[in-house]
Amino acid sequence: MKIFKLITLLLLNFLFLPIYFVFYILCILATFIPIFPTKVAKRNLKEQLGYRGLKIHFIISKVYMGYVFYFFEAFVFEVLRLNLCHLQNGFNYKELLNGIHQKYPISKERGIVYILSHMANVEMYSLPVMEQFSKGNHSKVYALAQPSKVKWINKLLIWYRVRPGMGVLWTDKSLFSRMEQVITQEKASFCMLVDQKPKTGGLFIHFFKKYAAFPVSGLRMCMNNNMIVVYASAYRVLPGIVKMKMQCGKNPHLKEKKFLEKEPSFLNTEILSEADLYHKNHIKEREKDVSTEMSSFVNWIENEIKSHPAQWCWDYKKWSRDPIENSKVF
Repeated sequence: MKIFKLITLLLLNFLFLPIYFVFYILCILATFIPIFPTKVAKRNLKEQLGYRGLKIHFIISKVYMGYVFYFFEAFVFEVLRLNLCHLQNGFNYKELLNGIHQKYPISKERGIVYILSHMANVEMYSLPVMEQFSKGNHSKVYALAQPSKVKWINKLLIWYRVRPGMGVLWTDKSLFSRMEQVITQEKASFCMLVDQKPKTGGLFIHFFKKYAAFPVSGLRMCMNNNMIVVYASAYRVLPGIVKMKMQCGKNPHLKEKKFLEKEPSFLNTEILSEADLYHKNHIKEREKDVSTEMSSFVNWIENEIKSHPAQWCWDYKKWSRDPIENSKVF
């Protein structure tokens, strides 16, 4: 079946090449026009990665093309159920799940919270997860979504996330009570984007040469309920095809752990290192676990983004909040 999908995707992408070419010309032109996203992306790439000249225009044009590919993946390939999420070399998802069950006894009672960044098409990360769910090897998976004031956008978002088999929880006032309910009653798992910029609060972590705020309330809630944390990232190979990898998180909140002999790198938590935290010494004891986990993820995902810089959303004002003025001591 996957071979059929792959051949069909290749044929469709070949068919769409003229359309892609036209859009790419428009994307290149957009990098020379002083519109807001372009100005933000240029500043970010210059300050955070040290890029200059034509290289900046090349990266931004690929970022813009990523949005074009997302459109085709959502409204063409997903409608035809053709999207594919392959695993990167050296990563075995089933082995990760088996290792988690062996390493953390609590996994018999609790699900997994997958924390991820806006790399490639994040909706496609769920494909291998839902495949294991259909085989009975995984609990029900929910994606968190911020509700829009426009109703048709909410309906579209629900369709795109429910279609592969996920549930959707809206990030409104009832979010945490609803999360706690599905955690305890369904042993639910969550897919959670954590690189968006919180309007207020958040944890300031050193990310690409500068401190940036990361939301931690959702992750804290999951960790307080003893869920297992796993990191995920992916990059797009072709429209409709992404390659994904995962890494077992630090999970400092899980005190009962078993030592596994000869565990693969994606299960080895000792290889993870933390990014610098702003005012680390002032963080309260009850917040240290979530701070450790998030800072470890930030360091890990930064390296993933460096490997595929055009796959991340550089046209986003991630570093616009000053930690001196906005940071809150836990």
